[in-house]
Amino acid sequence: MDRILLIAVWAISITGLLLIPKRWRREAQVVFLFQQFINWILGLLVVQNGWIEYPLRELVYNRTSFTFEFMAYPIVAVYMNLYYPIQKSVWIKLMYVAAYPAGLTAIEHFIEKKTPLIDYITWKWYWTFLSVWVTLYLSRWFYTWFFRKAVVSENY
Repeated sequence: MDRILLIAVWAISITGLLLIPKRWRREAQVVFLFQQFINWILGLLVVQNGWIEYPLRELVYNRTSFTFEFMAYPIVAVYMNLYYPIQKSVWIKLMYVAAYPAGLTAIEHFIEKKTPLIDYITWKWYWTFLSVWVTLYLSRWFYTWFFRKAVVSENY
């Protein structure tokens, strides 16, 4: 059952990658890679400190959740950035970004309780919510910085 869940997450993630409109693929690649980088660092920090354990792993020498940190969560960050409500109010933007960590936290909490894929040692669900929210805002900041319009100086 647990392996089926991992395969399903991979299938959904790959489908999500394939469904990205062609005009946004460059932006999606940048966000995807940035999110993988952030996840790699934070995932190692959490696992090495013994806060979370992943008893069933895809890779023997990688003690983090390869599926979540290198595929599923970066896809979520891609869609969050590509469909970000730029023209909406600050409250709508905050709620939009809060919806993603809320959904991911609920899913992770369910997986932690019902499967051997995740074991919280000293970790709590609110740390997941907070870390996902912060990293999504980091990816948004990076996205807007990386794809900002070039400012042309009047001196040239």
